[in-house]
Amino acid sequence: MWVHGASVGESLTAAPIVARLRSARPDVQVVHSFSSPSAADWPAPFPRAYADYLPLDEPGPAGRVLDAVLPSLVMLARGDLWPEFLWQAGARDIPVTLVGASVRPSSLRLRFPVSRLYADALRNVRWIGAATSNDACRFERMGAAGSRVRHTGDPRHDQVLERIIDLTSLRGLERWAAQGPTLVAGSVERADEAVLLAAAATVLDGSPDARLLIVPHQPGAATVERIQAQARARGIPATVWTPTSEGAPAARCVIVAARGLLSDLYALGTLAYVGGGFRRGTLHATIEPAAVGLPVLFGPYWETSADAAALVRTRGAAPLGGRKPAQVLAATWQRWIGNERERWETGLSARASLAHGAATRTAPRLLRFLG
Repeated sequence: MWVHGASVGESLTAAPIVARLRSARPDVQVVHSFSSPSAADWPAPFPRAYADYLPLDEPGPAGRVLDAVLPSLVMLARGDLWPEFLWQAGARDIPVTLVGASVRPSSLRLRFPVSRLYADALRNVRWIGAATSNDACRFERMGAAGSRVRHTGDPRHDQVLERIIDLTSLRGLERWAAQGPTLVAGSVERADEAVLLAAAATVLDGSPDARLLIVPHQPGAATVERIQAQARARGIPATVWTPTSEGAPAARCVIVAARGLLSDLYALGTLAYVGGGFRRGTLHATIEPAAVGLPVLFGPYWETSADAAALVRTRGAAPLGGRKPAQVLAATWQRWIGNERERWETGLSARASLAHGAATRTAPRLLRFLG
């Protein structure tokens, strides 16, 4: 079985489905492909016999790799569709399926002439499990046959709800977070930094026990140094933490310089901030903090995220407006610190926005293609 997830999030989407398929068919070997360097550096989300980048979307490379692997089934996660790859798979009668399928309402794939290209390619996709009913409709608009499209739900929800939290390497941070209410700011982008630190200057000054854990989306040395300098300029002493750090940090602001820990780090929090919401279409995963029952904050551009919209609808999140976002962030942060009942109710509403069962609905469909 060939499993393709463009980046980390897409690969994690496939993980609960792969687990169910391997439980039913232990003889299945998994080849894992990706398009993003972030997935290449990430710990494997499921057992695999081989992993590498997806071949170039040209007839020669795509065809040669398909001939070499000869998969019984290709499973694509979310919506990373490469037309030549699909055509080459169709020419070899290799079943291609799409799971947790999603396409944004503003996607160019829905507009002519790009839609014509994808309509031809989608003829080679045997089955599509759509994350939402709106996604199912959009794939039909793209040209997928209605008989091949089903609304299954989002397997990423299964992944975060079923995931076992591991704090083994986080004991120092666990002791640090236990000393006061902690905001875990995950997947922080450059556009989030100034707003987040301006709010922190207010909250940390007014609440002596409050603390801030910053997890950059790209935790390279230059990024970590920039955030630390910005914090220092606002009078916030900040220290850098890695899994090799010993003991609990001394500063009340900590910057995590490591990848692959964010899902576990949210479990240390009292509330969460998710980065990426200050640019359209780039808000990062809100379901990870929701899975551990944290109330969630994020920037003003969230409408294109179905998960963020569900959080807002269930009152599990408080999106920042476009005007004075730092002040709104500080005020909400302080309110949730001071009002435990509201904080718990908001966190439980966040968790209630998640729906379990998509992987269980998807796996039997794919087993039929495996024979």
